[in-house]
Amino acid sequence: MAELSMSAVLRKILTPNIEVSADDAVRRAIAKGVTASEKSIRANVHTIKSVMRKEAAAATASKIAPSAAHETAPPKATPVASAPSATTASTPEFGGVLANVALVNKIVGLCGGVENARQAADAVKACGGTEGFLQHLELVASIRSVESAK
Repeated sequence: MAELSMSAVLRKILTPNIEVSADDAVRRAIAKGVTASEKSIRANVHTIKSVMRKEAAAATASKIAPSAAHETAPPKATPVASAPSATTASTPEFGGVLANVALVNKIVGLCGGVENARQAADAVKACGGTEGFLQHLELVASIRSVESAK
């Protein structure tokens, strides 16, 4: 039987109830065969909880953003050569586009520029999508936490 990664085991433990205490999650992970140190497992529990909360918030925001954007007036923009027509602003898809543009703008800021954000997008694509990227991200986070503990 294939051995599950620490990240996969912890996600399986936390998915039904994200509010499981770190101590309980560590105990369950060890019982399921995770051999990493308790300190490393605990750090990963906190990281995965954070990622899962962000995923839940993003899923909620993507459901709320189009209707919220549709109910409020869109921000005034300076005229551009290919500005969207007024009829486009009344379509529900426009609210989703604005929400996505705001999200991309936030990511560009976090990445330190457009080129870095492009590299991050390329990394997501190279990992086979968001889920694969998040698994690799958890692995890198655990490696970095072990290295910084030395």
